[in-house]
Amino acid sequence: MRILILFFLFSSFAFSVTENFYEKVVKIAKESIGLSYVPNVKGKNFTCDCIGFVRYVYYSAGVDITQIFGNGRGGVSSLYDGMEKRGWVYNEFPPTVGDLIFFDNTFDANRNRKWDDELTHIGIISGFGKHNTIFYIHYASGKVKEDRINLSYPNTHAFRQKDGNLYVINSHLRINRGEGYSKKEYLSSSFFRCFGRIPVRVKNE
Repeated sequence: MRILILFFLFSSFAFSVTENFYEKVVKIAKESIGLSYVPNVKGKNFTCDCIGFVRYVYYSAGVDITQIFGNGRGGVSSLYDGMEKRGWVYNEFPPTVGDLIFFDNTFDANRNRKWDDELTHIGIISGFGKHNTIFYIHYASGKVKEDRINLSYPNTHAFRQKDGNLYVINSHLRINRGEGYSKKEYLSSSFFRCFGRIPVRVKNE
């Protein structure tokens, strides 16, 4: 209810979609896990990167996210700008499956060897696990995969379970290239910026 109220207050715009839109988003994203490329849709091509993957999933489900792009470098930053201006980004827990998750500093976009790169990555919320762990699907390191983030335990990679196995709650999101940061600073939680939800309305039959 919190998220729905937020959208009614800040947005007079919503995409018309089928009733199971967010279910479609998650289904398409999960079916894409393992792919080393981003498929085209009826001849429409998408870039093989994180924003291209999100565009592909949402477009396949019925929403062209480029329609809400705002200012920015293009891609992730443009989508964030358009959503932020409409009041569609949030930080409250929990997010909703099918929503977007934005990250900063996942790679050195400006090549100055500093962690000062905003809005460098994006994924789709796909589910939840133990200890408030959030699952997200994204295109990274040349393939689509499902990873995890935990904002309740931001400095922890995994918990040791009673059976001795590790339960990962924070995946590593950036490759350690010897920048001198601690291991915990390469976890998903270190790069989290916010969540985002694009409002939709069900088509009138």
